[in-house]
Amino acid sequence: MKTVRYTLAVLAVFALAACFPPTTSRPVGSTVGFKTDPSLEGLWQTQRDADGRVLYYHLLDTKNGTMFAVLVPNHGGDSNEVMLRLKVARFGNFGFLNVRWMMDSKHELPGQSPGYIPVLYRFDAKDKLEIFIPDDGATSAAIDAHKIAGTLDNGNTDHSTLITADGPALDKFFRSPAGLALYKKPFAVLTRMN
Repeated sequence: MKTVRYTLAVLAVFALAACFPPTTSRPVGSTVGFKTDPSLEGLWQTQRDADGRVLYYHLLDTKNGTMFAVLVPNHGGDSNEVMLRLKVARFGNFGFLNVRWMMDSKHELPGQSPGYIPVLYRFDAKDKLEIFIPDDGATSAAIDAHKIAGTLDNGNTDHSTLITADGPALDKFFRSPAGLALYKKPFAVLTRMN
């Protein structure tokens, strides 16, 4: 039953994005190394939606190069929380959170797409945290144009478009204008609570 509740919570988060986002077969950032980003730690809040709902992101450092995010809505029961494991890599004024869905701190959520969701993050001029999920159409177009290696979601599977490039090619692409063009608009804008 707990798996069903987590799955429903995960689906609710991505219902806002209209589909499961593209993934990478390996995490972005292998050429620069993965380490936690202290500027991310703490409690963050999304902007209120039209129904007055807010989502809280508690970003935690594990001291081993991985971070966890616990997402909790301001309305709902105790089964509405979501846990994510984040492999973090910085590229100057932006970074990547390579996301995997978790059941708890040691067990991944079964049935998720293979690989990592390459979530781009940056801080705006007001020190708000902007997070971006790659656009599926733009990612598919980049794969079709052979800008990056990958496989397309043909609608016959439950999984998303998958970028399959090796580590150096992946990092080079995501640092380039073509890679950054996959991120059209913020998925969420977060304000620090503490």
